[in-house]
Amino acid sequence: MRRLILCSLVAGLSSGIINLTAAPGPGRPDDASDRTGTGTGLTASYYTNGTLAGAPVLRRVDPSIDFRWGMAAPAPGVPEDNFSVRWEGLVAAPGTGNYRFVARTDDEVRLWINGKVVLDTWNGKKKNAEGTVGLAAGEKATIKLEFAEADGDAHLQLQWAGPGQAPQLIPTSYLYPLEGEGMPTAPEPVAAAPAPAAPKPVAKASAEVDKAENKIAKAEAKAENRLDKAENKVAKAEAKADKASAKVVEAEKAAAEKAAADKAAQAQADKTAQAEARAAARAKAAADKAAANAPDAPAIVEPGVYVLTSRTTGQPLQVLDPSRPNSRAYQDAGVTAPGARSEAPQWRIESLGNGYYRLLVPGNNKVLEVLGSSTSNGTPMNVWTYYSGNNQLWKIEPTENGYYKLLAKHSNKALSIRDSIDGIVQWRYSGKEGQMWKLTPVQEETPAPLIMAGARPGVGAHKMSIYPNPSNGVVQLRYELPEAIPMGWVLYNQNGAPVRVSDYRRQNAGAHHQTLDFTGLPPGDYNLRMTVGTVTTREQLQLRKQRPADAPAPAGE
Repeated sequence: MRRLILCSLVAGLSSGIINLTAAPGPGRPDDASDRTGTGTGLTASYYTNGTLAGAPVLRRVDPSIDFRWGMAAPAPGVPEDNFSVRWEGLVAAPGTGNYRFVARTDDEVRLWINGKVVLDTWNGKKKNAEGTVGLAAGEKATIKLEFAEADGDAHLQLQWAGPGQAPQLIPTSYLYPLEGEGMPTAPEPVAAAPAPAAPKPVAKASAEVDKAENKIAKAEAKAENRLDKAENKVAKAEAKADKASAKVVEAEKAAAEKAAADKAAQAQADKTAQAEARAAARAKAAADKAAANAPDAPAIVEPGVYVLTSRTTGQPLQVLDPSRPNSRAYQDAGVTAPGARSEAPQWRIESLGNGYYRLLVPGNNKVLEVLGSSTSNGTPMNVWTYYSGNNQLWKIEPTENGYYKLLAKHSNKALSIRDSIDGIVQWRYSGKEGQMWKLTPVQEETPAPLIMAGARPGVGAHKMSIYPNPSNGVVQLRYELPEAIPMGWVLYNQNGAPVRVSDYRRQNAGAHHQTLDFTGLPPGDYNLRMTVGTVTTREQLQLRKQRPADAPAPAGE
């Protein structure tokens, strides 16, 4: 080896040129892994609503996403509650790998990296506020973060965790605003490559040869020393291996003894398990017998007719004209509208058997719903024909002091009184008194047409009858169910085309009646078909021309 190196040096001397180079390593100019970014933050747009709607009232560059607003406004011109913010720009990772992004907040956030949704808790989605995405060192990725605050304490911090690191705040130097707002357009500076070493003069070649020989000698001595140390380590490893073999033999012996003990313990455990199984079977039989004899547990809210009274205003929930479509629910401020009923307005609460209820206007087929199936805070209430929509279904749960909260199924937001301007709306439940209602049961009055209809003989297996017939448009449908079973009806015209259809849903056993409003149909002969399970019963219905309320009745009526 030494001869080869010397021959190479001599050859270099004969040519007059010697090239001596060293490979770059950590800490040399070619190592750019510790390069620092030049970012100044992200472009922020602040809105005076919780949906990022309209034009922002403030636009600026925020150095980092680290805010603890508390109960104060986030910026001049922005409200303390019900505001939203969007941050946009670029993010540069210091190294290549997967980065986990974490949003520290209890409000709604959405985050995109390079157009990919990384985390999303918008509109009450049940999802963790963190996500992972791959980033490459030296490349800038697009970033967009949206935040919506409803009410109460407000705070937000965006963190990231690089490979093998704990989550920490994203430094300003790795965040860049939108173009034209302080974002650099030039690439990151790159360290200059080292200049090539100048060839050493031929006159110094002899001294270089001597130095090379000395280095070779030292290297050979070190190699021999390392070989001796390696041999010592091998000897020690062999001794340890012998001890380990002895321990293995002892462990195998102990394992055999333990296996015998485990076998005996397993036999005893099997006997104990059999005894416990017999005891559990006897206990289950006794529990089943007791459960069969025990009365059914009452529902939280019994179906019936109620007056819903607000805890804050003491006023009942009502609608101005429930017979009109798209009627809004409101709170009576003490002024009775023309034609309004003098007694407290009533709502029929019907259980759907799955933990949800629907709230109907008595004597009408319209129910309370959230307008347009919206999930946003502040959406008003509406009264509309029931079509099994999730925005028409409500979960009724007790709160305190005999009050209840009503949560819409589609949004899980509560029936609330915000103020005199918003009126009755849905809002995220926070335990405020404006979201609590007193349910006062009332005795439902049996309408006079129903009494007369009950005297008429029923048709078919379910004793179907309609009254009055002929009718000016409003009729009473009466029927009986021997058990809980789905039921629905369809009204056909003279041409056999369906003109009115009810919802087909499960109803409890017993006598039932429904008020059917056909006042918008032209006069003529119709066919009402009621289907219970798989059995259909038909009844002819005649609708007469409606006359004005002040017109005298014809003779004989």
